[in-house]
Amino acid sequence: MQSISDIINGFNAQLTLLSSERLHSGLSNDNFLVRAALNNQQYAYLLKSYRDHWPTLGLAAQARFAQMQLCPKPLWLDKANRLAIFEYIEGDTAQSNYTPELIKKLVCLHCHNVVSEAMNIKQELDFYQHTALYQQYSQTVGVAVAEIEKLPRDEGFCHNDLVKENIIENPQGMFLIDFEYAKTNDVYFDLAAIAVSFELDREGKQQLLKTYQQQLPLSQRFYCSINKLEYYQVVFLVLCVCWYSDRSINEKVMPLCAQLDALIALQH
Repeated sequence: MQSISDIINGFNAQLTLLSSERLHSGLSNDNFLVRAALNNQQYAYLLKSYRDHWPTLGLAAQARFAQMQLCPKPLWLDKANRLAIFEYIEGDTAQSNYTPELIKKLVCLHCHNVVSEAMNIKQELDFYQHTALYQQYSQTVGVAVAEIEKLPRDEGFCHNDLVKENIIENPQGMFLIDFEYAKTNDVYFDLAAIAVSFELDREGKQQLLKTYQQQLPLSQRFYCSINKLEYYQVVFLVLCVCWYSDRSINEKVMPLCAQLDALIALQH
């Protein structure tokens, strides 16, 4: 990667670089908090270096939804070098419960009128099928996927990575970040991520579905089902557990396995 000074100069040559700090929350990309000054004003930016793919769909969605205060705005894109600069939203990783405002933002995202190739959940799961952790839960996964295929599909434009680290909370509200995996999917995948991230009990999940349904446009059909939500939770949890395990982030694996085991016990 180019030096941060050179990148900031390419973004805006009038800016004076004050500081740069590597952020360790981003696990798929290299992220930096950059502070700079111009005309006695200080600005904060997020510099992102994409290691994997260039998220065309996600960046386009962010540009649109930043106008609605849903997420940080992309300010500068360098596709050739897989670099992007965003507004930096000051705040902390979400710790408290989700807010109705966050669900309203999620509904806006799901109603985004862009249809892409849909996320292939079976393909995502199959990537880990030979790992010991996946084998441990393979029977449960098989049941969940089979049951999901029987149920009505609630298609929308989804974030697909709603772990707590991708929800920023400050006095102005909750904001979504990191749209790298945004594409068409069943909205229950995002709802399951919320249920997992905020460790919702059954009553909390019922309330989540009710809140989501209340925020939907009247014309939008929605198959409201706690069973469907919990099948998607199984899928989301197994994908997360395998993803973190594959990267040896073991401090994330154990709590998620505990959640998954508790969910399986509840289903039986």
